[in-house]
Amino acid sequence: QARSLDYGLGISPAPADRIFRLREYLNRHDLAGFIVPRSDEHQGEYVAKRSERLTWITGLTVSAGLAIILIETAAIFVDGRYTLQAENQVDVDIFERRHLINDPPTDWIVERLPKGGSLGYDPWLLTPNQVTRYADACKKAGGSLVPLQENPVDAVWEDKPPNPLAPVWHLDDRFTGETVTAKRERIASILKTKAVDAALLTASDSINWLLNVRGGDVPYTPVALSFAIIHADASLDWYIDVRKLTSGLIQRIGPNINLYEPSSLSQGLKNLGNARKTVSLDPGQVPAWTSTQLKDAGATLNFGNDPCQIIKA
Repeated sequence: QARSLDYGLGISPAPADRIFRLREYLNRHDLAGFIVPRSDEHQGEYVAKRSERLTWITGLTVSAGLAIILIETAAIFVDGRYTLQAENQVDVDIFERRHLINDPPTDWIVERLPKGGSLGYDPWLLTPNQVTRYADACKKAGGSLVPLQENPVDAVWEDKPPNPLAPVWHLDDRFTGETVTAKRERIASILKTKAVDAALLTASDSINWLLNVRGGDVPYTPVALSFAIIHADASLDWYIDVRKLTSGLIQRIGPNINLYEPSSLSQGLKNLGNARKTVSLDPGQVPAWTSTQLKDAGATLNFGNDPCQIIKA
């Protein structure tokens, strides 16, 4: 029964053929293995179907977990909520089942990564804090952690769902209690106090709260997926697929909001670096890719909490 689950991602039959194709890819690219987190670029609890890589490659339908797939072995890591579910859904001939907290992935890497092996990861899906932990584990094993430009799961996922395009709409001020302009000014004052020029926001709940918008890009949570950079002058650069924006939305949420496609985020980060700006970012939240882009471009990184979170709470 477990192997017939579909979850809207074509999970049936069991993913043995998918593991085989993934390992072929790893072999061709001289990789010892790959980390498959249950996350997207925004580190939200719920993700769009196109980001359900862990479910697609393992068959496990959970909201938290991680898999590490090596050429010769593999393991799936879940917490206590999903122990029995993993027993039913995951092929024991392919995956060891481990507890995410009691038997963490870092310990397994130290035990199983071949000496000299390169363990790949997608820098869009791990945070800087996670990269530091996994890199330390790889070093202890005598190997290395390697950022990849192409996600190997995506490379072998032939019928991967498209990006979500749910409409984005404005939540009226009578429900939010505060205008977008007022919220941006509050965040800007925090940045000035910390002598920071801008803050990178990648958490969907933060951006949707700040702009008083809602959407439908992921299940169970009415958010639109996007990225944002808020500056110390309270202006904001919003990186979102403009096809999702409903008529008149920008006029309703206020002035000094610059729209860009998500693909332009790289240039936006480079611009901050080229101008030698100091940029605040949350190392436990943002994609590691963003911190690398900023650092390589010459920005000064100010690691700290997402400035929206406490105010939003």
